[in-house]
Amino acid sequence: MKTEITEIADGIYRLSTFVPQVGPTGLAFNQFLIDAEEPVLFHYGHRSMFPLISAAVASVVPLDRLRWTCCSHVEADESGAINEWLAAAPNATPMHGM
Repeated sequence: MKTEITEIADGIYRLSTFVPQVGPTGLAFNQFLIDAEEPVLFHYGHRSMFPLISAAVASVVPLDRLRWTCCSHVEADESGAINEWLAAAPNATPMHGM
C-alpha cells in the first residue's frame, strides 16, 4: 500500500490510501491537508496506516508545523491514529464539534 497525494486546489491536498483487501473491489481511505498559515489535517486515519499517512503529510508540511487536526466523527477509519498524531505533531491541537 501507499498513500497518493493529489493537490485538488491551491494548498489543499487529498491523501488517498487504497486498500485492495477491503470488499470485493477495494476501498480508498482519504485524509485532507490544508497547507495554510496554520496547517490543518482533516481525518487521522487508521492507526495501522499512520506511517503511510504521516509520511505523506510530512512530504507537504513538516509535522511540527501542523497546527490543527480534526475528524468528522469518531470511528477507527477517521480517528484511529489520534494518539500517534498527538505524539508526532507536538504543535497540533485536535478539534472536534459537539
